[in-house]
Amino acid sequence: MTEGPTVFAGIDEAGLGPLLGPFCVGWCVLAAPRGTTDLWHTLQDAVVRTPTAGDERLVVDDSKRVHSGSLLGRARLEATALAFLRASGRPGASLRDLATSPPAPLAPPSLLEADQPWYSEAVALPEHAGEESLERQERALARTLEAQGCSVLEAAVRVVGEAELNASFARTQNKAASIWSWVGPLVVSLFERFGERHLHLTLDRQGGRRRYGALVAAELPFAEVRVRREDREEALLEVREGARRMTLLVRPRAEDTSLPVAVGSCLAKQAREAAMEAFNRWFLDHQPGLRPTKGYVQDGRRWLAEAGPALQASGIERAALERTR
Repeated sequence: MTEGPTVFAGIDEAGLGPLLGPFCVGWCVLAAPRGTTDLWHTLQDAVVRTPTAGDERLVVDDSKRVHSGSLLGRARLEATALAFLRASGRPGASLRDLATSPPAPLAPPSLLEADQPWYSEAVALPEHAGEESLERQERALARTLEAQGCSVLEAAVRVVGEAELNASFARTQNKAASIWSWVGPLVVSLFERFGERHLHLTLDRQGGRRRYGALVAAELPFAEVRVRREDREEALLEVREGARRMTLLVRPRAEDTSLPVAVGSCLAKQAREAAMEAFNRWFLDHQPGLRPTKGYVQDGRRWLAEAGPALQASGIERAALERTR
């Protein structure tokens, strides 16, 4: 195993429950000096969990708390997601940048294909965070990362559109299995690319699933997978294959204890917000006055009931938009 910085990674999702719009899986990978235990503390000059008035640091926490339903929260979410995306070397100026952020091993079918034209509407980012203040936050993050011997190795989000989501539900007949069909290959890819530096990977618990040893062993058939703990509190696994090593921790509310999970949560939420903005703009062009939707079940049903003229004008079948599970 190569000596050097430890690699910390975290994965979280957004948008599994809604009726309309995409499901998103976000992740972040950071390198930090060995012995680092609290990345919020290490990066405290650039990030904060609970900001005070006038605090310009990036707010890194569970995306629901960052977003908070307010314009200020929306701006904070954008800033956090885009700053970490850009710190990883990826562009962050549009929905397309988010949708195409995964590296080659994880490149998805394009969200922007012709059969999903409602995501083609141009959404320039940031929409709510000021570009000047975002640039200051990016510079502060870059300075802090350098000063602390840290780096953002990867930040990305896998955006799963309605057609892909429904096709998976049809195959698996199970939401948990469908989630793992995107998370499992991501775990493998991160292990293969970062395992030689001892990858410490944290996942937010996948619904009610408590056992992960068999799932990981199936994804990595040539690796040694040791289950250290699997109970209601968490699952802890050690994975080895040659020079690669991974400690995998799965727990509920993982964004409370893992900064990379919290960043992944913000990336996933930001991608979904941008996708729904494109969705609403596109259908509004076909039906002026149509009230927008966030896609959650009750309001999604309201939107479908009101959007008849837009569906007719655009030639889009309701089944192309509505999730089957």
